Amino acid sequence: MDGADAPVLRVEMIWDAGRPYEPKRLVAGATADMMMEGTRRHSAGEMETLFEQYGTNLQQPDLMDTANLSVSTILRHAEHVLPAMTEVIAEPAFSEYNYVRFLKRRKQRLREGLSDNDTLAYRLITEAVFGSETPYGYNGYKADYDALTLADIRAFHQSHFHAGNATLFVIGQITGAVEKLLERTFGQLPTGPKAVYVAQPRPAERPQVLQVIRPRAQQTMIRRGRRGIDIKREDYGGLVVLDTIFGGYFSSRLMRNIREEKGYTYGIESELDTYRFDGSFGVSADVANENLAAVRREIDIEIDKLLQHPVPTAELDMVRAYLAGSISMELDGVFGHGYRHRSALLKGYDPNRLLQHLDEAVRNISPAELQDLAHKYLGEQEDWEVILGGAPVVAGAQRIKVVNKRRQ
Repeated sequence: MDGADAPVLRVEMIWDAGRPYEPKRLVAGATADMMMEGTRRHSAGEMETLFEQYGTNLQQPDLMDTANLSVSTILRHAEHVLPAMTEVIAEPAFSEYNYVRFLKRRKQRLREGLSDNDTLAYRLITEAVFGSETPYGYNGYKADYDALTLADIRAFHQSHFHAGNATLFVIGQITGAVEKLLERTFGQLPTGPKAVYVAQPRPAERPQVLQVIRPRAQQTMIRRGRRGIDIKREDYGGLVVLDTIFGGYFSSRLMRNIREEKGYTYGIESELDTYRFDGSFGVSADVANENLAAVRREIDIEIDKLLQHPVPTAELDMVRAYLAGSISMELDGVFGHGYRHRSALLKGYDPNRLLQHLDEAVRNISPAELQDLAHKYLGEQEDWEVILGGAPVVAGAQRIKVVNKRRQ
């Protein structure tokens, strides 16, 4: 995407090589991480020094659907930086020594994650909402790391990390010289077939309340959620408005009621979390143990209000103004527009169509339409719930014990 006034460039390679495309658990993330451990010609330390010499570094965002590698640089350094980036892509060392170190680090992170309440609550609600056998819901077990091999990583790199399965995303001042440089570097990468995702049906399960008791914890975490959110649906724009009213910004209903008026928590929010093939709508809050029952009750009350009563005009107008301002800020300048298109590449939607639906909803959605969306996305008791902390046992909750086999 051209149009930047300053002589800067952001180059990102995006592969369809995330969890939905992996043939074996953990191999997608392991391959992406191991690519950063040096090439056949240079060690990881040497590559890091090279990029630092030109005032930049390789970035590798942690994403579900895709594997990404990006660099930001000024134009005069691009001829040094971009060839080094393509070396990382095409010639990873994948040495046995680095693989052993990688496994050791990952298993240590797994142990630490199981002792961190916030991380553990995220793992449990994600597994519950999406299902433990799906790409977005499975947890990494110690046994999965033990089953992973260096041969798996090398094979996945060869089959997925090539130009035929990738999109080259460029933002900045794109001159003729830059185009030629891109062709000399990324244009010479090997090619191959595009990856295909085959969806696996998830068995129907009745949502439950899951509780982990941590007697020494001073607080309790509440995580609620349901799957089935599709960013490509026409009603997604309206759902953004509903989420904002419910718990998506500082003046939302959850914040006003539970934080500002009753003082039960420092923070509570609802959130839409979307991926390429699924998504979730949930609520999260950290509360004092003695406030758990009251907060759960007030969340239900706020949901019931949205189900039973139209949103008042004044409240809806305030949310319209907030969202209109947020969208305008996100689209400011060439990089703002660029990141909108990047998000569309990652999640597989038409950015112009989504923006049209969002703009239409922000401007024109009615209280009656919002009430219909509330019945669709907040009703029917479809939420899973994870409660983790020092609060007493919740009636009807399934108590679970955590062992060293949860999400990584």
